Amino acid sequence: MNENRYGGSYFVSDLHLFSRRSTGDRIVEQLYQKASCGHTVVLGGDIFDFKWSSDPCPENTLNRAERWIEDLVAERPECEFHYILGNHDSHPTFVDRLQRLTNRLENFQWHRYFVRLDHCLFLHGDVADGSLEHAVLDARRERMEKKKRRHPVWHYAYDLAIHAKLHRLAILSIRELVVLSRIREYADQIGQGPESGVHDVYFGHTHFDLDGVDYQGMTFHNGGAAIKGLRFRIVDASLNSPATIRA
Repeated sequence: MNENRYGGSYFVSDLHLFSRRSTGDRIVEQLYQKASCGHTVVLGGDIFDFKWSSDPCPENTLNRAERWIEDLVAERPECEFHYILGNHDSHPTFVDRLQRLTNRLENFQWHRYFVRLDHCLFLHGDVADGSLEHAVLDARRERMEKKKRRHPVWHYAYDLAIHAKLHRLAILSIRELVVLSRIREYADQIGQGPESGVHDVYFGHTHFDLDGVDYQGMTFHNGGAAIKGLRFRIVDASLNSPATIRA
């Protein structure tokens, strides 16, 4: 664990809270413990899952998400929190809530695409799905948000697939090398490659666990996903002290 007199730094993504298949609630206590002795926590997107929420009331889901963040951040005033949007939590109203939280909480900020802290680059990772351009990424996220909420029967069907481990096939079909190559290219495109001083890249979205994989001059980290049947962990980040926001 990378800790010094400031405490540790941590990255967590893909809790998919409010989804029936999420196991994210199991790590909330652990997250609180790490934040209590840490100086930086980056929430890397898809912390909540508005598309697959089991709550039939969208407004109630948004309220619960806002309270979840406020409770975590307000109780740990010495820790700095950063929230990066994912493709399952980029709801326009939720973005407004994030800005409201940023205005109200001194130790909280949100980021649409990524955040650079010292030698570390944090992002959700859905840039690996297609074009690396932010405009295209926004369009993909917007299309997802405009899709109708799934009928309850879809939740049961997806639960059966999770139980049968069918989701593993889709995950394993994503070649890790292709994902790393695309994220590496994206880092260069946004001016956050090795030449800029970035050594470590932390991302989510892909749902596969990477424990410090070196690739083209950078080290990549991914904690998996808090979904039934998948490996998941809160990632210890390599920030040794609170860092100034770079983007």
